[in-house]
Amino acid sequence: LLQLTWEAIEDAGISPDTIAGDHVGVYVGASALDYANESLFDPNVATGHFMTGNTLSIISNRLSYIFDLKGPSFTVDTACSSSLVALHEAYRALNSGRIDCAIVAGVNVLASPFPFVGFAQATMLSPDGQCKAFDANGNGYVRSEGGVALVIKRKDAPRWKGQRSHADIVAVDVNSDGRTVGMSLPSDVEQANLLDRVYKAHGIDPNQLAFVEAHGTG
Repeated sequence: LLQLTWEAIEDAGISPDTIAGDHVGVYVGASALDYANESLFDPNVATGHFMTGNTLSIISNRLSYIFDLKGPSFTVDTACSSSLVALHEAYRALNSGRIDCAIVAGVNVLASPFPFVGFAQATMLSPDGQCKAFDANGNGYVRSEGGVALVIKRKDAPRWKGQRSHADIVAVDVNSDGRTVGMSLPSDVEQANLLDRVYKAHGIDPNQLAFVEAHGTG
């Protein structure tokens, strides 16, 4: 994640050493601690480095520490939506004027068979290893790992004018499904309500959308 963040900062047209001491926020979405769970009952690995290296809060705090960033720094764990909720929190902080630049990241490492077994027992995983989103033959989802980091900035902040920009964020919002037919099962109605609210609040015509990435787990 450190490498991804360095690359994201450079990709934004910023030299990493120039933001040291700045009020830059760090918001990271993460949920799994597979390596820590695998080593939980091995006293030989119970060192100070193990503790700081296997805590969700430190994932974001380490970025702030390494790059010497003085803005808000925390890790968001909302399971599948962690990274998007992290983006939402960063977006809110930017809009409120609390910060004018933020690093938003997400990371997932699958280092233990335990969650695979548990999710399989719950019939969540596809037995054939294929995610068939929006398909009548959908039989579960497929777990994956990876990482991402991006830099978002206020367009009107003098410090960041003229820096490289790949896209504008028009709106970000979140909600909760409340009570559904199962604790881990989403509500298509509430997801549609959220989108409808965002479209209306920001004057977005859904017919003008060119690409939609859905929570279509299959």
